[in-house]
Amino acid sequence: MLEHRTTRALGRGSAAEPVERYLAKAATHRAAGRFHKARRNLELAIEAAPGHAGAHFELGLFTTRTEAPASAVPHFVAALRAAPERPAYWLALATTLLTLNRVNEARALMERFREQGLPDDETRAVLKDFIDQAFTLGQAHYEADDLPTAEILFDLVIGLDDTHAKATHLAGAAAARSGRHQQAYDLFSIAIYREPDNAGFFSSLGALLINLNDYPGAIAALEKSIALDPDLAIAHSNLSGVLQRIGHHASAVSHARRSIALKPNFFGAHINLGCGLKSLGRLPEAIASFDRALALDPFNVAAHSNRLFAKLYAEGVPPTAYAADARSFGARIADPLLRRRPFANDRDPDRRLRVGFVSGDLCTHAVARFIEPFLRHFDRTRFETRAYMTQVGEDGVSARLRPLFDVWHNIAALDDDAAADRIEADAIDILVDLSGHSAGHRLLVFARKPAPVQVTWIGHPATTGLRAMDYRLTDFGHDEPGLSDTLHTETLWRLPGVSATYEAPGDIPPVRERAPFEDNGFVTFGTMNRLEKIGDRALEAWAEILTALPDARLFMVAADMNTPEIRAEVEARLVRAGLPLERVRLHPRVTSGYFYLYHEIDIALDSFPYNGGTTSCDTLAMGVPFIALAGTHAAARTGIAALRAVGLEEFAAATPEDYAAVAVALASDRERLRALRSGLRERVFASALMDHARFAGEVGDAFRAMWRRWADANRAA
Repeated sequence: MLEHRTTRALGRGSAAEPVERYLAKAATHRAAGRFHKARRNLELAIEAAPGHAGAHFELGLFTTRTEAPASAVPHFVAALRAAPERPAYWLALATTLLTLNRVNEARALMERFREQGLPDDETRAVLKDFIDQAFTLGQAHYEADDLPTAEILFDLVIGLDDTHAKATHLAGAAAARSGRHQQAYDLFSIAIYREPDNAGFFSSLGALLINLNDYPGAIAALEKSIALDPDLAIAHSNLSGVLQRIGHHASAVSHARRSIALKPNFFGAHINLGCGLKSLGRLPEAIASFDRALALDPFNVAAHSNRLFAKLYAEGVPPTAYAADARSFGARIADPLLRRRPFANDRDPDRRLRVGFVSGDLCTHAVARFIEPFLRHFDRTRFETRAYMTQVGEDGVSARLRPLFDVWHNIAALDDDAAADRIEADAIDILVDLSGHSAGHRLLVFARKPAPVQVTWIGHPATTGLRAMDYRLTDFGHDEPGLSDTLHTETLWRLPGVSATYEAPGDIPPVRERAPFEDNGFVTFGTMNRLEKIGDRALEAWAEILTALPDARLFMVAADMNTPEIRAEVEARLVRAGLPLERVRLHPRVTSGYFYLYHEIDIALDSFPYNGGTTSCDTLAMGVPFIALAGTHAAARTGIAALRAVGLEEFAAATPEDYAAVAVALASDRERLRALRSGLRERVFASALMDHARFAGEVGDAFRAMWRRWADANRAA
């Protein structure tokens, strides 16, 4: 507690005269840069008058500028005790305490100062000056990613001025980055209430809502932000991102371009532009956008991963070039993070193993359709399962998956080091990546090697490029021995049957009783695969099919077909490939009624160079056979793998010419087509593609064998 003292006036002949002389000399020496002499005169002044407020204050200021701030605190305390009516003394002590990170003391001091009332402009200015300094310091800590200190300082500011909208906003941003999303939402809402015309506040709210998967809310907030400030680049970029997620790719590209025009060096906007272009099938342009993002930020993981995915789709990029880029990503970004230390895990080869699954897709996503049936049949007596969800947004599917794990963690708010520490502390034996380079991945957690055995599976049909990833779990259909082993940093572990089993949705509609050709009088070919998977050579093969069958039709589902410029762009591409537009029906992608679109198709045409995955399984489950081109690597062999699993490998061709010939032959043999469609769903449901119990046992055996291999190699460790 500070003592309020009355300072006796010093008259003629007292110590007043030497004190003033010492202070004057100190000022002269300080101005001339003679700091040692300046300090000595200030000390002499205090010796002459130990309670002199001005002398202590000046020595405090001098000490702050020339020595450690902590040395100034006793002098500011002495000055304030001697003259508590001087607002400048309160400010000097409080700001020094802030500098020393003694925030609670600074806050208590300024709260006492405020309790005295604010009777004049000087006092109000002092309080405002302190609040401004605290906010600026909080900003600096926030930008340095020191969120705990930043939040303490923002709390200090708001405690002294609860109308401080900018501190409230940044406190919300810190809460969002720390994973406290409801608190972030509340703070953003308060900030907007305080400053309803602040475009940045609405932009931050929109970004938060994207992470919470509230896309309509995010769009509304971001559109409001842009209405308030049409030149806010971050808002345009974020709006591009959310529009991309709901399939409005043309608008996504437009807003990304606007963001880049406003801020050419904004790498995030270049990434969003690349994602939009990729979804429109404009892969060379997409890759160029990711290249520009990497030129601005060479270590940006999202840009690297999106570029890799685009190259996996691109017709002109051979698998060897993709593999080289993936290895480069691993060598530059991931491999330097590898932790080299022995693991304490019990080497017992037969004990119950702890398996961790890392994914951002433990929610409404195609991956959940494959992992859920596996988890239901996985032997929990032999394996303990732990989920590490990497996305903030969880939904009803997440709630359904939770009981299938022994433990569920959401690690979205943890940085890679903290997430790796958590996994290692959990003593995970086998850590499984379900994402690869797809959205929401945490490959840099795997790069740190927090578990003895690490496996990538399901989410990405190619190498991750990481030396720390031990295996890629696959099968003989996706990765025929001798074709793709050299394209991986991982060892390929081939399961004896399939590499994943499929589960149809519970509300899947019935198969169409009569094939469409029975009513139409002509065969309708169709594709439900995304446009970026369809290369020009595939379109040319489809044109060859329609040329050979003059009465046949093609049914294509593609995003943004209700947008005139995108439809015109797609139609121009089809014409260049030789497809007659009058015999092609373009249908927009749908969020409901998806499975009923299969009732329009007699024979499906798989995409290449990137085959359909979930789509191929859905196609077969809806009683529609498909034609596939068998490539040399997993992304180009998903079709033959699915057909082989249901005993229809005859519909997988080795060349585009054979692909067209197989399609024409099937369409020309109506009896064969009718017989093939009849009972196809039952055939799929009885196949290895849906034998979940057997498959779960095979994966368990693989995990056990991987563990034994590691335990044998590390027995003496």
